Amino acid sequence: MNRSLLLLPLLLPACAQAPSPSGQGTPASGTVTVAAAAATPVPATAAKPGCEDEDPSVPPEKFTESARNFEEAKKALLEGYYDTGVTEDDLYRAAVAGMLQRVDPKMRQWNKLLSPSEIVELRNDLQGEIVGVGIGIEIDPATGYIDVRRVYPGSPADHAGVAPPDKIVTVNGRLYRGLTLHDAVADIRGKAGETVTLSILRGDKLVSVPLVRQRVVFDQVSHMIVGGNVGYVEIPGFNAKTPEELHDALTDLPSKGARSLVLDMRHSPGGSFDDAVAAVGELVPAGSTVVSLNKRGKVEPIVPKTTPVELDQPIAVLVDHDTASSAELVAAALQELRHATVVGSKTKGKWTVQRVDDLPNGYAIKYTMALFASPAGRSFEGVGMAPDVEVDQADDATMKAQTDTDPVKRLAEDVQLRTALAVLSKGR
Repeated sequence: MNRSLLLLPLLLPACAQAPSPSGQGTPASGTVTVAAAAATPVPATAAKPGCEDEDPSVPPEKFTESARNFEEAKKALLEGYYDTGVTEDDLYRAAVAGMLQRVDPKMRQWNKLLSPSEIVELRNDLQGEIVGVGIGIEIDPATGYIDVRRVYPGSPADHAGVAPPDKIVTVNGRLYRGLTLHDAVADIRGKAGETVTLSILRGDKLVSVPLVRQRVVFDQVSHMIVGGNVGYVEIPGFNAKTPEELHDALTDLPSKGARSLVLDMRHSPGGSFDDAVAAVGELVPAGSTVVSLNKRGKVEPIVPKTTPVELDQPIAVLVDHDTASSAELVAAALQELRHATVVGSKTKGKWTVQRVDDLPNGYAIKYTMALFASPAGRSFEGVGMAPDVEVDQADDATMKAQTDTDPVKRLAEDVQLRTALAVLSKGR
C-alpha cells in the first residue's frame, strides 16, 4: 500500500465541502504530508455546501462479532435491497467511505475515500500545476453560481478578460445548483488544447467566453517592494514549488532595498505540510522546531532541513479567516520563533494532518493521522489563531488588492497591509 501524508484543505471534505487541496507536493507514490482546510481546484477556494446527514455518529453500544455481522448485512442488502443494480463492489466502496466518515465524527470533513480522478487532481495540485483555464473559484450550491475569486496571470482566463466579480452560470451548458465545487472543477479542467465555454454573468449581461485549456502554474509566491522599503511576499498556498520560490523572493528583496518583511497568507488554505516546513525554515534559526505532531499519543518535533535566508529583518504576517492548516503552522512558527507580529483576523483553526494511502484498485483513503501544535505547544484546532493586531477587511477588498501589481495602488486599497507597515515602522 502506497502512502502519502497531507495537512491541507485541498480535496473536498467528506460531506461535499471543499479542502484544499490538500497541502500539496505529493509524489506518485511514497509518503507526503499535507496541511490544508479547503479545496484548491481550478485552483479554487472554498465551497459552501451543507451536509445532508447532520448526525454522523454511530450507536455507542459495543459491536461484537464484527466480520460475521458485516457479512450478514452485506448479504441482506444484496438480496433484499429495492435496487437490484446494487453490486457487492458498491457495498464495499460504501463501507470504506462510511468507515472514514463515521469512525471519528469530528474529523469527518477531512476523512474521505478518494476516487482515482480525485487522486490525480490532488497530486497535480500538490505540484502547483494543473490543466485548466487559470481561475480560482467559489461555488454556492444553493444558487449554482460560481464566483471567480482569482485569475492567474498569463492564463487563458486572464487573456480573455475574466476577472472578479464575474459569476460563472454554466460550464459547457451545465448548471450547478445543488452540486459541489468538485463538480465545477472537474468540468472546467480537462485536456490541454480542448475548449471549454463559460457562460458568465458580468453586471447585468450574460456573455459566452470560450477558453482553450492549457497547463497553468498556480499558487506561485510573488513579491514586491511596498511603502518604499518593505518587502512584501504573498504565499497563496504551499506546494512543491513554494520553498524555492520563497527562497528566491527572500534573496531578491534586500537587493531592492527591503529593510523589513510582510508575509501575506490571507486566503491561503494551506497545502503540503513538508513544503510548509521547508518554507518556514527559510525564516527561522537553523535547528529550530517549527511544529510538533501528536500521533497516537506520541509527540514528534519537526525541524526543517532548510538553511535560513533571512533572520535580521522584522516580520509582520497577514492572516484572515481563510488562512488554514499549513499557513497557520507558518504564522505560529514565525510569531514564536521570530517575534513576528500577526495582523488581520482570526484564522480558520484547522490544526490536523491527513495522510493519503493508496489502495490497490486505484482509490485511496485520506484520514487524520495527527494533530499539530506550534513550537510552544499551542494548538488552535477548531477555534483559530487570533492575530496580535486585529483589523477587519472585506474579502473582496483583500482579493482585489492581492491582484493589483501596482504597489502604490495595492497599499492604498489594503488597510490590513497598511496596518502591517505601520507596525513594522514602529518596531524599527
